[in-house]
Amino acid sequence: MLVGSVLRVSLLLLAALAAQCASVEQVTILHLNDLHARLLPDEQGRGGFAHVATAIEGERARAEHAVVLHAGDMVQGSPVSTIFEGTPVFEVANRLGFDAHCLGNHEFDYGWEKIAEFRRVTDAPILAANVLNAEGKRLVPATAVLTAGEIRIGIVGAVTARLARLIKPAQSGPWRATPLVESLREPVAEMNARADLVVVLGHLFDDEDEAILRALPDVDVLVGGHDHGGRDTELLIDGRIGIKLRPYGRELGRLDIAFDRDAGQIVQHRWRRIQISQGRFPPKPAIAALVDQWESKVSELVDVEVAECVRALGRDDVKRMIERALREATGAQIAYMNRGGVRDSLTEGTVMARHIWNILPFDNALVEATVRGDQLPEEARAGQDLEPGRMYSFVTNDYVAGLPEYAGIDFTARELTLRDAVLDWVKARARVP
Repeated sequence: MLVGSVLRVSLLLLAALAAQCASVEQVTILHLNDLHARLLPDEQGRGGFAHVATAIEGERARAEHAVVLHAGDMVQGSPVSTIFEGTPVFEVANRLGFDAHCLGNHEFDYGWEKIAEFRRVTDAPILAANVLNAEGKRLVPATAVLTAGEIRIGIVGAVTARLARLIKPAQSGPWRATPLVESLREPVAEMNARADLVVVLGHLFDDEDEAILRALPDVDVLVGGHDHGGRDTELLIDGRIGIKLRPYGRELGRLDIAFDRDAGQIVQHRWRRIQISQGRFPPKPAIAALVDQWESKVSELVDVEVAECVRALGRDDVKRMIERALREATGAQIAYMNRGGVRDSLTEGTVMARHIWNILPFDNALVEATVRGDQLPEEARAGQDLEPGRMYSFVTNDYVAGLPEYAGIDFTARELTLRDAVLDWVKARARVP
């Protein structure tokens, strides 16, 4: 009740401000990021596309004028996405009412050619101003103009300039992410000329958010994604706003703005993060039915009990469990799993195959090598007393093997994927960790 009362007071204040000045308009930006194909709620009943849809619908109904944005990584993170290569996720996401998306690094996971299919399926534009080939051609459009009441909102898409480190070369093909500030300068200026409010919709690291807001004063709002920690409070730079949420549809962001069209600036705003749970937001039946339709196609494979988890494991615990599984499964002396590849935790209780798929959604190959102790980067040697000149058997995944710091190491791929190796180990143990 208190949250609702505060929201009503804030909206009344915005309305009063608008009444004082005819050029001041109210607009609401509803936003999410990093949905990562989590069609179903998690173990704590958070998120799930059918519940997210109810939250969006309710907040949109309580706004005078609203747009709904998603800041990248719609796909990759659940069995449906992995097996059907992301396309069904955009199909379901159409029912949530998004007005624009930006590219995330995981939109490249099934190969850059797949992005054309995502664009055919989605009802909303997918944007990125700074993904270009050698001839300067963009992979997707840079901008879009949306309308909310009398306000024209210029959306400029962006993806992290560190894209090359986040995906395999074969996935990006001829496309590269160019430096952000210089790449965005022209499209931001174009949107500033064509629209009232300029929004960068970016899949970016936190420091990139700040760099854009500091260097490009025509950007009024930056709606971000990628850093799964989100923000507890908005980033404010000279009255301009940066916002970002935690992933998997566990929360919906609402930014209410009073915008002075004559002055071309935000004169008042309020941002809040709305927690999405099954109890608070019942599922929209039509979307729940579509989710069930897709989940039924993978249920026989993943909704199978494989073990018991004797205590809850956070992502760092899961990382160590994976490394142990790889050592024991291969006989290697050293195993390394990149933390960014560990996509979920484990709760105490029954472990389903689905849990392992959610933890390891990528179809990474298992690779091995014989290396000198001093060949391994610090991250792979952490906590281990290795002799520099001694040879060790080493196992990891093919994403790690492709990083620049592992150049010069001769890796051999196993037939087994990383996920299957861990899944087989979990099944054989029946109890984890």
